[in-house]
Amino acid sequence: MSLNNLCKSDFTMKRLIFAVFIEIILSRSPYAADLINKNLAESEGLPAWAGLYSGLFAGYGGLDSVTRFDCIGPNGRRGAVGCPIIETRKGTDGAFIAGGEIGYNGLFGAHLLIGGAADYQFTRLWDYGSREGTFPAVSGGAYPFSTAHAGQRLDNLATLRGKVGLVAGRTLVYATGGLAIGNVRVDTTQRLRGRFNDDYDAREGELRTGYVVGAGLEYAFSQHLSAKIEGLYYDLGSRAVFDDTTRYRMGTHATTDGFLTRVGLNYRLGDGLPVLPPAGAPAGSGIWDFEGGLRYFYSSGGPRYTLGSARTPGQVNSRLTYQNTEAHAGEGFARVDHNPTGLFAKGFLGSGGVTSGRLYDEDFPPAIRPYTKTLSRIKDGDISYGVVDVGYTALRRDGFSLGGFVGYQYDAELANGYGCTQVAGGTICARRNVVPSDINVLSENLRWNALRIGLVGAARFDRFKVSLEGAYLPVVAVTGVDRHWLRPDINPLPQRGTGDGYFAEGILSYDLTPSVSVGIGGRYWRMQTGSGRIRFPFSPGSPTKFETDRYGAFAQISYKLSDLGLGGADVPPVLARKY
Repeated sequence: MSLNNLCKSDFTMKRLIFAVFIEIILSRSPYAADLINKNLAESEGLPAWAGLYSGLFAGYGGLDSVTRFDCIGPNGRRGAVGCPIIETRKGTDGAFIAGGEIGYNGLFGAHLLIGGAADYQFTRLWDYGSREGTFPAVSGGAYPFSTAHAGQRLDNLATLRGKVGLVAGRTLVYATGGLAIGNVRVDTTQRLRGRFNDDYDAREGELRTGYVVGAGLEYAFSQHLSAKIEGLYYDLGSRAVFDDTTRYRMGTHATTDGFLTRVGLNYRLGDGLPVLPPAGAPAGSGIWDFEGGLRYFYSSGGPRYTLGSARTPGQVNSRLTYQNTEAHAGEGFARVDHNPTGLFAKGFLGSGGVTSGRLYDEDFPPAIRPYTKTLSRIKDGDISYGVVDVGYTALRRDGFSLGGFVGYQYDAELANGYGCTQVAGGTICARRNVVPSDINVLSENLRWNALRIGLVGAARFDRFKVSLEGAYLPVVAVTGVDRHWLRPDINPLPQRGTGDGYFAEGILSYDLTPSVSVGIGGRYWRMQTGSGRIRFPFSPGSPTKFETDRYGAFAQISYKLSDLGLGGADVPPVLARKY
């Protein structure tokens, strides 16, 4: 070998050694490790666990409560002489819950994840119960034919949590815990016959804080999309409320805690959102199609029920109509289509407040003579609702599609009536009995659960798209609580019934780009029971027909993705990177 060749070989070897040395140094630095992990993730399609993310979830929530009836004598001592002895009651409740979450994760090394999340969910959970009969008194005596009601409700729950987890490729296992904030209302009423011969009424609603702990499992389908299942335990502590208007203070001490089981979808922003193609560019079709967005829904409607007689079949005793309860709500919605098979899943979740309406309370002879009708103004309340469907697109051609689905629908509504004015017959709220407009006199709290079977179709005309949907609700179940706030002897009244209903919706949308569209739509649903019951104290229950409807219009904005990063798209996603 010549000297010249030997020198060249030696120089090449030194360059190789130098390059390996630099690679070792860089690979030991966090910056280089991030680059290597990032490049591996991008080349192998691994999820971008680090960064900002957001998502929707739904599931089942439970409320456990222990209510202890308390009595404080004039001497300030609990259980004073003459106090009624009423057995503590334990209760549970469970119902559909749903909400949204936003969070941020940091990835340390290849496997350790540390982050935080904040979420909000509507939790229309309540536990109300009563004791009826003869209550013994401290140091002798008794209160015969008496009642004691106690309970609470949890309307919504928010959490602010830390998160620690382990990442193994597409799988994340994590523990989480932090602050829980819930809107809790505790109520108690007692009617004692005997020594006191008086009614006691105490109530208090407040924002309560506590803690939440739990764990979850999350799996990434693509670099940005993942599904999760998690369980959380929350504890909002305890609260005591008393009627302070009498010598003997009667009240209740209630604890509030429970479990949440949630499944959801998260979209991780990672390096950014895909760049929106210009107007007129081909949308590209793939194995999967996804569309999601937000809506503002303005609606009216409301619940009503007709109470029959427990003794005389066919007799109507009274009717309460919550009329034109106007509500404003925000919604999130999404739809995923698997194009090769035609299978799809879709749904929406919404929550908002009631701002106005009218409540008519009618009583009929012979239960009350003469016929009477009163008016109360609805000033506040809320609605929460959701739909989850799975289906199959049977027909798809020339911009037209038609499919069928089965699913689940949830509707919760609370309306509060204030004041009382006589508008026909009777004197219940006439003259001296007029109730001021700032007094809450009646409230209706209902939860509706329904099975859905329906059809959904769409037709496209260039950038315009018309979508129509109709569903029959063959199985509907309702549970509720009626509150006559000025009548502690019957407050609250548990309600229950089963029936059917229907749902209709239409949407007109316009594509601003192949990825972004705006639209307007209308929606109507109705549910009613063929058989229902309201239970009064010392009564087996009175036959009742429950009804509700809601109709309104909405505006929406939506965003479309092709293939969700799962592969198979004609047009690969382009990322808008942040510098």
